[in-house]
Amino acid sequence: MTNLIAICAVVLAVAGSDAAADDAAFTKLDGKVIVGALVHWKGNDLTVQIDGGEQKVSSANLLDVAWSRDAATSASERVVELIDGSRLAYAEFTVAKHVASFRLAFAKQVVKIPTERIRRIELLPATEALDLVLAEIEKKQPAGDSLVIVKRETAAMDYLSGVLGDVTAEQAEFEWDGDRVPVKLTKIAAIVFYHPKAAKVPAPLCRATLVEGSIVTVRQASIEGSQLTLRTGAGVDLRVPLDQLARLDFSTGKIQYLSELKPTSVRWSPRVAIPKDATIIANHGMPRNNVSFAGSSLSLLWHDDPLPARRDVRTYSRGVALRSQTEATYLVPEGMTRFIATGGIDPATAGQGNVTLAIRGDGQVLWEGAIDGHAPPVEIDVELGAARRLQLVVDYGENLDYGDRLHLVEARFTK
Repeated sequence: MTNLIAICAVVLAVAGSDAAADDAAFTKLDGKVIVGALVHWKGNDLTVQIDGGEQKVSSANLLDVAWSRDAATSASERVVELIDGSRLAYAEFTVAKHVASFRLAFAKQVVKIPTERIRRIELLPATEALDLVLAEIEKKQPAGDSLVIVKRETAAMDYLSGVLGDVTAEQAEFEWDGDRVPVKLTKIAAIVFYHPKAAKVPAPLCRATLVEGSIVTVRQASIEGSQLTLRTGAGVDLRVPLDQLARLDFSTGKIQYLSELKPTSVRWSPRVAIPKDATIIANHGMPRNNVSFAGSSLSLLWHDDPLPARRDVRTYSRGVALRSQTEATYLVPEGMTRFIATGGIDPATAGQGNVTLAIRGDGQVLWEGAIDGHAPPVEIDVELGAARRLQLVVDYGENLDYGDRLHLVEARFTK
């Protein structure tokens, strides 16, 4: 009996770990997160299996879906790039009658793609020399297919423009200056296809990142069992095992981070007047994007404690640092209707810092409150309505300007 109980415990543990591996964090535009397994996807509706049942989520309200699986930082050394920006890792390829056949890293079957839907095929890993030649081809737009050639006994590269024929596992047929010549694949770093007209690619639904590093620009998606069928913006259908998904990025066109925008006007008024020609001091107090006034990462103190090891200080990659007596005005990006951020005092000055923050839309106060270094950070979520200008006004709190370093982290406009 004891052995049976032990076996059951192991089975349940394995099943639980498998279920956890299938779970993902579904981050919505409002910042709320749902944790569960993706079990259905049709059109713009995704169904998530959570504790207690299923929950439908519209892609229009999604920002990101992330699994805890480790993903490669980039695709493999060999990549095919489609006209929609998808970059797919492949192991082998051939071309016959203007149709390329790929054995992709994530697909069991061979995928056939017309060359009119391919931007380029990279046969060697990215290098500075290859990047320079590809940039030159992009700039000059030669009227023909281009082969990037590796020069003998050197890392330098050059390119030829002509007409690409069939490609086998050993060589490519290429017409150049009226002559048809075979070129060994070992001499080719990349093939860039000529497209006389810029392709019209529909707006993507999302971008999928796969475990092995491929990035797929997704137009449509559906689930059948353990397989996800993705149609790219270039019209290529791909079948991807669900366990190969690392991330789904739905943020395109839905979000704009404040730190990526340049304010239309900004003013900082220090408590002690400074000479007009003291530009270094004047600039010292101006808002900082993505860094603190000390030059370190933006951070917030979520829980203080006399013991430093017990302090809950979290860092953030995006946001804006502002001092008291600062006014900054931004144009609201087209289509955006909300402003979301988390505000707190720089942990380095939390013992003294206290400010008031007013958020105005076209001059009307939309949100106002005090932010104190002794209190937890403040979650800010503002409906902008029809406002086209957003103004941040940071003023003195209860301690004049002492320690008044406000961090607005993950500050963003959303639809």
